[in-house]
Amino acid sequence: MLNKKCTKLVAAMGITLFAGTAQAAYQDIAVNGDFETGDFTGWAQFPGSSGPAGQTIVTGNPGSAARLVEFNPAPNIIKQANLLPGAWTPGQQIDISLDFRGTTGAGGVFFIELFSEVDGGGTSSAVILGGGPQFPASATEWQTLTFTGFAGPDTTGGITLQLNAACAPVEGCISDIQIDNVQIFADVEVPQVPVPAAVWLFGSGLLGLVGVARRKKALAA
Repeated sequence: MLNKKCTKLVAAMGITLFAGTAQAAYQDIAVNGDFETGDFTGWAQFPGSSGPAGQTIVTGNPGSAARLVEFNPAPNIIKQANLLPGAWTPGQQIDISLDFRGTTGAGGVFFIELFSEVDGGGTSSAVILGGGPQFPASATEWQTLTFTGFAGPDTTGGITLQLNAACAPVEGCISDIQIDNVQIFADVEVPQVPVPAAVWLFGSGLLGLVGVARRKKALAA
């Protein structure tokens, strides 16, 4: 009985241990794109002249969403920064979608930008998705935007998706944008979290138990 139980456990452990192998697949690589952690985990923040209070988590679509508010010329930016350095091929397709709503006025704009980062600094490609600023149709109704971008010739620093609420130097300018359900889909390998050493040790212990059980059975025979 112990032999059978241990064998099953070891088999299950083997599946778990080897499940960490990275495989290329068309998948969403955004980290906390729906902001359901209730904070900006996975996002790099550049709050601009409004200060940290200009970036908050609010009620989303459903759940939580990000809100960027800008009244001054300095941009208010959050980024999915430097995703998967070295995993991209030149010209590789990247599909992006997000939900947004909000208010802009008197020079307020919202940019969605895709960068191919170069290790050590700089970019090999910088694109404003949609060809220019995006303006929300409503302050209350969510709107879904979809784009197709492409990796640049050098992505040794990874791919960055930048969301930028900005204002022109105009009196009364406002860019008040809420963002949710950010997805970045591509056919790439996503490295898995390494299996902790303790798990390997546990698996080794189970293998030892199986060996002991088999030896006892042989002696009894």
